[in-house]
Amino acid sequence: MKWALLKDLLKLLILFGVIWGVFVIFPIFPDKSVLEISLEKEEQLGEIIVDNILANTPGFEEIHTPALDSAIFKISERLIGQIGLTDYQYTIKVIDNTEINAFTLPGGNIFIYSGLLRFADNADEVAAVLAHEIGHVEKRHVVSKLIKEFGINLIFSILTGGDAVMLSELGKTAISTVFDRQQEKEADQYGLDLLADSGISPKSLAAFFRRLKRESGSYDESLEILMTHPHYNSRIKASIQYELPEDYKEVDFGIDWERVINSFSTGKE
Repeated sequence: MKWALLKDLLKLLILFGVIWGVFVIFPIFPDKSVLEISLEKEEQLGEIIVDNILANTPGFEEIHTPALDSAIFKISERLIGQIGLTDYQYTIKVIDNTEINAFTLPGGNIFIYSGLLRFADNADEVAAVLAHEIGHVEKRHVVSKLIKEFGINLIFSILTGGDAVMLSELGKTAISTVFDRQQEKEADQYGLDLLADSGISPKSLAAFFRRLKRESGSYDESLEILMTHPHYNSRIKASIQYELPEDYKEVDFGIDWERVINSFSTGKE
């Protein structure tokens, strides 16, 4: 009887050791911090940060024109339609700001500055940037960064109506978040795959960053996108070398990009 119990105990210890070893050597979850906040709480956090930024950041105003809204809807609808199953309800806002930048906040909130739209040559380049930001959303990079920098306790404090000063700092950090090389690589790969699935050339991302790099001397402080999205040389290379699937078929957006830009730059559509 004792020997049978001892054998059962030994089996349990071996099983525990194997499971522990698998989790140590082959971690299933790449970022443990993300597991500490549910998707529902992430969406709530995103709403709080977005509302705070829009209400308290001077000059941080949305812009709308029929041509602009139609173009952003057409681009985002094509991309989001190819994601498949997603836990996010995406919201994309265009902000009247001359900086060439785009960023993601928790909960599927993506912001694009009008300066980036003016710099882009066409809708495909905007789609390439947007696909990359969607990659950050789906990989939960933003909320992971915020938890690492501020701690889960502060995040939950803000979710329950906590410190307004810290909420402001959280918003500033979210806007200027610099992702590490691995996160950028993940978002790029996701974005390139999404572009190909959507009938948009992945080389559009390379075209955008090549021109940005070439003309960077003319923009000075406007190039925050190069600060918050580093490692662009390797990213240009990855975009150019991306292998398209055999059934890839490019589909033009049919958007007159000059007309879109004129609609909010001159008021003429």
